[in-house]
Amino acid sequence: MTALTPGTTALVDHPLADEPLLSLDALADAADRLTAEEMALRVGDASRIAPERRYERFDRPPGEVVRGVATNPYWIMLGSLASLPEYAALLRRTAGPFELMLRARGERILAEDLRAFVTGPGISVPVHSDRDHHLLMQIRGSKTVGTGTYTDARVSQLQIERGLRPDRQRADVQPDSCELHVLRAGQALLMPASTFHWVESGDELSIALTCIARTERTAQEAAVNQFNGWSRRLGFRPAPPGRRPRVDRAKQRAVATHSRLRRSRTVTRRRPG
Repeated sequence: MTALTPGTTALVDHPLADEPLLSLDALADAADRLTAEEMALRVGDASRIAPERRYERFDRPPGEVVRGVATNPYWIMLGSLASLPEYAALLRRTAGPFELMLRARGERILAEDLRAFVTGPGISVPVHSDRDHHLLMQIRGSKTVGTGTYTDARVSQLQIERGLRPDRQRADVQPDSCELHVLRAGQALLMPASTFHWVESGDELSIALTCIARTERTAQEAAVNQFNGWSRRLGFRPAPPGRRPRVDRAKQRAVATHSRLRRSRTVTRRRPG
Protein backbone atom coordinates (compact mmCIF):
# COMPACT_ATOMS: atom_id res chain seq x y z
CA MET A 1 0.00 0.00 0.00
CA THR A 2 1.16 3.55 -0.69
CA ALA A 3 2.13 6.09 1.95
CA LEU A 4 -0.43 8.59 3.18
CA THR A 5 -0.51 11.71 1.02
CA PRO A 6 -1.59 15.18 2.22
CA GLY A 7 -5.18 15.86 1.23
CA THR A 8 -6.20 12.19 0.83
CA THR A 9 -8.67 11.97 3.71
CA ALA A 10 -10.96 9.09 4.68
CA LEU A 11 -14.19 9.03 6.71
CA VAL A 12 -14.47 6.04 9.09
CA ASP A 13 -16.47 4.95 12.14
CA HIS A 14 -15.10 4.76 15.69
CA PRO A 15 -16.40 3.17 18.96
CA LEU A 16 -15.74 5.99 21.47
CA ALA A 17 -18.94 8.05 21.34
CA ASP A 18 -20.03 6.70 24.76
CA GLU A 19 -16.56 6.55 26.33
CA PRO A 20 -16.83 7.83 29.97
CA LEU A 21 -13.35 9.41 29.84
CA LEU A 22 -14.57 11.69 27.07
CA SER A 23 -17.60 13.13 28.81
CA LEU A 24 -17.57 16.85 29.56
CA ASP A 25 -17.07 16.29 33.29
CA ALA A 26 -14.25 13.79 32.76
CA LEU A 27 -12.42 16.17 30.42
CA ALA A 28 -12.96 19.02 32.87
CA ASP A 29 -11.30 16.92 35.59
CA ALA A 30 -8.46 16.11 33.17
CA ALA A 31 -7.99 19.82 32.39
CA ASP A 32 -7.34 20.55 36.06
CA ARG A 33 -4.50 17.98 36.01
CA LEU A 34 -2.73 19.22 32.87
CA THR A 35 -0.13 21.98 32.83
CA ALA A 36 -0.83 25.37 31.27
CA GLU A 37 1.58 24.50 28.42
CA GLU A 38 -0.54 21.46 27.53
CA MET A 39 -3.74 23.47 26.98
CA ALA A 40 -4.96 26.30 24.76
CA LEU A 41 -7.99 28.58 24.98
CA ARG A 42 -9.48 30.90 22.39
CA VAL A 43 -12.48 33.09 23.11
CA GLY A 44 -14.71 34.14 20.23
CA ASP A 45 -15.08 32.95 16.68
CA ALA A 46 -12.41 33.19 13.99
CA SER A 47 -12.55 33.74 10.26
CA ARG A 48 -11.47 30.98 7.88
CA ILE A 49 -8.23 32.83 7.09
CA ALA A 50 -6.60 34.04 10.32
CA PRO A 51 -2.81 33.63 10.08
CA GLU A 52 -1.85 34.57 13.64
CA ARG A 53 -2.54 32.21 16.52
CA ARG A 54 -3.85 34.15 19.50
CA TYR A 55 -4.73 32.38 22.71
CA GLU A 56 -6.14 33.56 26.02
CA ARG A 57 -5.11 32.81 29.58
CA PHE A 58 -7.42 30.73 31.77
CA ASP A 59 -8.74 33.28 34.25
CA ARG A 60 -10.18 30.58 36.52
CA PRO A 61 -9.61 26.83 36.99
CA PRO A 62 -9.49 25.16 33.55
CA GLY A 63 -12.07 22.56 34.57
CA GLU A 64 -14.55 25.32 35.34
CA VAL A 65 -13.96 26.85 31.89
CA VAL A 66 -14.48 23.46 30.22
CA ARG A 67 -17.75 22.88 32.07
CA GLY A 68 -19.06 26.26 30.90
CA VAL A 69 -18.26 25.81 27.23
CA ALA A 70 -21.83 24.98 26.13
CA THR A 71 -22.96 28.57 26.80
CA ASN A 72 -19.75 30.40 25.90
CA PRO A 73 -17.84 31.07 22.65
CA TYR A 74 -14.84 28.97 23.70
CA TRP A 75 -12.44 26.80 21.76
CA ILE A 76 -10.42 24.65 24.16
CA MET A 77 -7.62 22.24 23.33
CA LEU A 78 -6.44 19.70 25.90
CA GLY A 79 -3.12 18.32 24.73
CA SER A 80 -0.83 15.55 26.01
CA LEU A 81 -3.81 13.65 27.43
CA ALA A 82 -1.81 10.43 27.31
CA SER A 83 0.37 11.87 30.09
CA LEU A 84 -2.54 11.00 32.41
CA PRO A 85 -2.63 7.26 33.24
CA GLU A 86 -6.25 6.57 32.32
CA TYR A 87 -5.88 8.36 28.98
CA ALA A 88 -2.64 6.49 28.28
CA ALA A 89 -4.73 3.31 28.58
CA LEU A 90 -7.35 4.86 26.27
CA LEU A 91 -4.62 5.62 23.74
CA ARG A 92 -3.54 1.99 23.75
CA ARG A 93 -7.14 0.90 23.12
CA THR A 94 -7.75 3.55 20.47
CA ALA A 95 -4.56 3.55 18.44
CA GLY A 96 -4.50 -0.09 17.35
CA PRO A 97 -6.37 0.16 14.02
CA PHE A 98 -4.65 3.49 13.27
CA GLU A 99 -1.24 1.89 13.88
CA LEU A 100 -2.04 -1.10 11.67
CA MET A 101 -3.10 1.16 8.82
CA LEU A 102 0.10 3.23 9.08
CA ARG A 103 2.36 0.18 9.30
CA ALA A 104 0.60 -1.38 6.31
CA ARG A 105 1.71 1.67 4.37
CA GLY A 106 5.32 1.25 5.42
CA GLU A 107 5.41 3.93 8.12
CA ARG A 108 7.38 3.42 11.34
CA ILE A 109 5.65 5.06 14.32
CA LEU A 110 7.83 7.13 16.65
CA ALA A 111 5.27 8.64 19.03
CA GLU A 112 1.53 8.88 19.66
CA ASP A 113 -0.73 11.03 21.81
CA LEU A 114 -4.33 12.09 22.36
CA ARG A 115 -5.69 15.62 22.12
CA ALA A 116 -9.25 16.68 22.98
CA PHE A 117 -11.11 19.66 21.54
CA VAL A 118 -14.06 21.10 23.44
CA THR A 119 -15.84 23.93 21.64
CA GLY A 120 -18.93 26.04 22.05
CA PRO A 121 -21.71 26.25 19.46
CA GLY A 122 -20.76 27.61 16.04
CA ILE A 123 -17.04 28.06 16.74
CA SER A 124 -14.67 27.94 13.75
CA VAL A 125 -11.01 27.01 13.39
CA PRO A 126 -9.09 28.72 10.54
CA VAL A 127 -7.20 26.98 7.72
CA HIS A 128 -4.03 25.27 8.94
CA SER A 129 -2.05 22.07 8.61
CA ASP A 130 -0.46 19.73 11.16
CA ARG A 131 2.94 18.08 11.06
CA ASP A 132 1.73 14.58 12.02
CA HIS A 133 -1.00 12.14 10.98
CA HIS A 134 -4.34 12.76 12.75
CA LEU A 135 -7.43 10.66 13.30
CA LEU A 136 -10.12 13.18 14.32
CA MET A 137 -12.96 11.42 16.17
CA GLN A 138 -16.23 13.22 16.89
CA ILE A 139 -17.51 12.31 20.36
CA ARG A 140 -20.41 14.69 20.96
CA GLY A 141 -22.24 17.16 18.75
CA SER A 142 -21.18 17.67 15.16
CA LYS A 143 -18.76 19.65 13.04
CA THR A 144 -17.94 20.29 9.42
CA VAL A 145 -14.30 19.77 8.48
CA GLY A 146 -13.10 21.32 5.27
CA THR A 147 -9.99 19.95 3.58
CA GLY A 148 -8.23 21.51 0.63
CA THR A 149 -5.23 21.65 -1.64
CA TYR A 150 -3.36 24.33 -3.56
CA THR A 151 -2.98 24.10 -7.33
CA ASP A 152 0.44 25.73 -7.14
CA ALA A 153 2.93 23.41 -5.39
CA ARG A 154 5.08 26.36 -4.34
CA VAL A 155 2.14 28.03 -2.58
CA SER A 156 1.42 24.76 -0.77
CA GLN A 157 5.03 24.47 0.32
CA LEU A 158 5.11 28.04 1.64
CA GLN A 159 1.91 27.48 3.62
CA ILE A 160 3.31 24.31 5.21
CA GLU A 161 6.47 26.16 6.20
CA ARG A 162 4.40 28.92 7.85
CA GLY A 163 2.95 26.34 10.24
CA LEU A 164 6.43 25.26 11.34
CA ARG A 165 7.64 28.69 12.40
CA PRO A 166 8.13 29.22 16.15
CA ASP A 167 4.78 31.06 16.33
CA ARG A 168 3.11 28.32 14.23
CA GLN A 169 1.30 30.70 11.90
CA ARG A 170 -1.76 29.44 10.06
CA ALA A 171 -2.35 29.65 6.32
CA ASP A 172 -2.81 33.11 4.87
CA VAL A 173 -4.26 31.86 1.57
CA GLN A 174 -7.47 29.87 1.02
CA PRO A 175 -6.91 26.46 -0.68
CA ASP A 176 -8.02 26.34 -4.33
CA SER A 177 -9.76 22.96 -4.21
CA CYS A 178 -11.96 22.13 -1.21
CA GLU A 179 -14.01 19.22 0.12
CA LEU A 180 -16.39 19.28 3.10
CA HIS A 181 -16.84 16.42 5.58
CA VAL A 182 -19.67 16.42 8.15
CA LEU A 183 -18.70 14.55 11.33
CA ARG A 184 -21.27 13.30 13.81
CA ALA A 185 -20.74 11.36 17.03
CA GLY A 186 -19.20 8.00 16.16
CA GLN A 187 -17.53 9.22 12.98
CA ALA A 188 -13.86 10.03 12.40
CA LEU A 189 -11.78 11.67 9.70
CA LEU A 190 -8.30 10.43 8.87
CA MET A 191 -6.07 13.35 7.89
CA PRO A 192 -2.50 12.68 6.75
CA ALA A 193 0.25 15.05 7.87
CA SER A 194 0.29 18.45 6.10
CA THR A 195 -3.36 18.23 5.07
CA PHE A 196 -4.82 21.75 5.00
CA HIS A 197 -8.08 21.85 6.90
CA TRP A 198 -10.49 24.08 8.82
CA VAL A 199 -13.36 23.33 11.18
CA GLU A 200 -16.83 24.74 11.85
CA SER A 201 -18.70 23.40 14.89
CA GLY A 202 -22.43 22.71 14.80
CA ASP A 203 -25.15 24.47 16.80
CA GLU A 204 -24.33 22.75 20.09
CA LEU A 205 -21.42 21.81 22.29
CA SER A 206 -18.82 19.79 20.42
CA ILE A 207 -16.32 17.31 21.85
CA ALA A 208 -13.74 15.67 19.61
CA LEU A 209 -10.69 13.52 20.24
CA THR A 210 -7.65 13.36 17.98
CA CYS A 211 -5.23 10.45 17.92
CA ILE A 212 -1.89 11.80 16.70
CA ALA A 213 0.83 9.63 15.18
CA ARG A 214 4.34 10.84 14.46
CA THR A 215 6.27 8.59 12.10
CA GLU A 216 9.80 8.58 10.74
CA ARG A 217 8.49 10.11 7.55
CA THR A 218 6.41 12.88 9.15
CA ALA A 219 9.28 13.75 11.52
CA GLN A 220 11.74 14.06 8.67
CA GLU A 221 9.39 16.02 6.44
CA ALA A 222 8.57 18.45 9.25
CA ALA A 223 12.28 18.99 9.95
CA VAL A 224 13.04 19.54 6.25
CA ASN A 225 10.15 22.00 5.92
CA GLN A 226 11.32 23.85 9.03
CA PHE A 227 14.87 24.08 7.66
CA ASN A 228 13.53 25.21 4.29
CA GLY A 229 11.61 27.99 5.97
CA TRP A 230 14.82 29.26 7.58
CA SER A 231 16.67 29.04 4.25
CA ARG A 232 13.95 30.80 2.32
CA ARG A 233 14.00 33.77 4.68
CA LEU A 234 17.72 34.07 3.94
CA GLY A 235 17.06 34.25 0.20
CA PHE A 236 17.74 30.62 -0.77
CA ARG A 237 15.45 28.38 -2.84
CA PRO A 238 15.53 25.02 -1.02
CA ALA A 239 14.26 21.76 -2.51
CA PRO A 240 11.05 20.34 -0.97
CA PRO A 241 11.13 17.12 1.10
CA GLY A 242 11.78 13.91 -0.80
CA ARG A 243 13.60 15.36 -3.77
CA ARG A 244 17.14 14.95 -2.37
CA PRO A 245 17.15 12.27 0.38
CA ARG A 246 20.77 12.77 1.47
CA VAL A 247 20.27 16.51 1.79
CA ASP A 248 17.00 15.89 3.66
CA ARG A 249 18.86 13.85 6.27
CA ALA A 250 21.40 16.64 6.72
CA LYS A 251 18.61 19.19 7.16
CA GLN A 252 16.96 16.95 9.75
CA ARG A 253 20.22 16.70 11.71
CA ALA A 254 20.63 20.48 11.60
CA VAL A 255 17.12 21.04 12.97
CA ALA A 256 17.69 18.44 15.72
CA THR A 257 20.92 20.20 16.74
CA HIS A 258 19.18 23.56 16.78
CA SER A 259 16.40 22.15 18.98
CA ARG A 260 18.90 20.67 21.45
CA LEU A 261 20.74 23.98 21.73
CA ARG A 262 17.51 25.87 22.34
CA ARG A 263 16.48 23.42 25.08
CA SER A 264 19.92 23.70 26.65
CA ARG A 265 19.74 27.50 26.72
CA THR A 266 16.25 27.34 28.25
CA VAL A 267 17.42 25.01 31.04
CA THR A 268 20.47 27.19 31.70
CA ARG A 269 18.33 30.32 32.05
CA ARG A 270 16.04 28.56 34.54
CA ARG A 271 18.82 27.41 36.87
CA PRO A 272 19.00 29.41 40.12
CA GLY A 273 22.02 31.56 40.85
